[in-house]
Amino acid sequence: MLLEVVLHDRAPWREHLLPMAFTRPVGAFRVGILTIQEKWQLLLGVSVSFYTELYLQEKFHSPSPSATYLVVRADLCPTIDLVNALSTLQEGCVLEKDGDWIAYKVNKWCPEPTGDTLNVHPYEGELHRIQFLEDIYLHNATQISFDFELLTKGKTSAILHDSNTVIGDNLYVGTNVTAFSCTFNTLDGPIYIADDALLEQGSHLKGPIAIGKGGRVKMGSRLYPNVSVGPNATIGGEVNNTVMWENSAKGHDGYLGCAVIGEGCNLGAGTSNSNLQNNWKPIKLYDYKLGDWRKTVRNKIGVFMGDFAMCGINSSITTGAVIGVGVQVSMSNIIPKFVPDFSWMTDEKKERYVWHKFEDMLKERGRIVNKRVQEKDLRLLWEVYCMTRQEEFNI
Repeated sequence: MLLEVVLHDRAPWREHLLPMAFTRPVGAFRVGILTIQEKWQLLLGVSVSFYTELYLQEKFHSPSPSATYLVVRADLCPTIDLVNALSTLQEGCVLEKDGDWIAYKVNKWCPEPTGDTLNVHPYEGELHRIQFLEDIYLHNATQISFDFELLTKGKTSAILHDSNTVIGDNLYVGTNVTAFSCTFNTLDGPIYIADDALLEQGSHLKGPIAIGKGGRVKMGSRLYPNVSVGPNATIGGEVNNTVMWENSAKGHDGYLGCAVIGEGCNLGAGTSNSNLQNNWKPIKLYDYKLGDWRKTVRNKIGVFMGDFAMCGINSSITTGAVIGVGVQVSMSNIIPKFVPDFSWMTDEKKERYVWHKFEDMLKERGRIVNKRVQEKDLRLLWEVYCMTRQEEFNI
């Protein structure tokens, strides 16, 4: 039977990764240049499916009915040691570290590894796990370098226009890329520019950085190390330690740092976020699984924004903010540290987005950006809308 990799996240731990995991399996998170699923497909050269929450399975395909299954925890980013361990894992075995299973290999589907029927093999290597929201950008720089090697091996970069300045020799440029009078500093990490990207004049990039297919870097942008811009996303202003997923936009001046921005988001002109408290103490983040604030060990944490969330012009986002899926927020005051999913929030009112108005907005947005919203996406978002009805506004 053919081997199939299954990325498994139908487990309580995925709730730590809400709101980002409301609208996709953890295996579909983009960390570095690629999604976790895309990494495993390229590394192992096999089909990759998802074992995730039932409402997500319509969009993210389930394991096939017959295969030899290599089931991998979906929150693991690949490393060379982990790839080697999985490549040599025998059928009927489970790989474990510190009492948690990492992967198991079976010829008949089973949703959980059972120690009485599988041979346990300990894993001694380091794990790069997306356990909490901040791990997405904390592991991003390493994953940019990992993906860069994976994607560029044996390939030749396109040549940029001679008005650009390239420092170092760790730049890869795809086909049909437009860039004039930009600087690319690769001395501290690679820079990957995917096909059809547009980099407007006067932009400065310092690696490690990844610009996805069809991505746009606005005129005069300053991109510091550890920035990933997803496919068809737009970035501008001053950006550092940030992962932006596909079809989102921060097109104007303002600072964005230590941040993860979901799909289809928009940050209004002049928006900036804080990532450091004035007392320099470790930051607390709202954690959906706990239903409360989680103490982190990090002194610098910015903002996490779920899919299709939008903020108005000149928005000020506080340190360690979590903004839910489908939020519309426009305030002259500082945006709260937690904004519940599908909130409509201004200085005057806090209420829940009316579903049909949210749906109409998505359809109008799709018409303008020439990307029609799919019915299965609407059904998925409706499920999230229903699941989040009871979120508390006064946390």
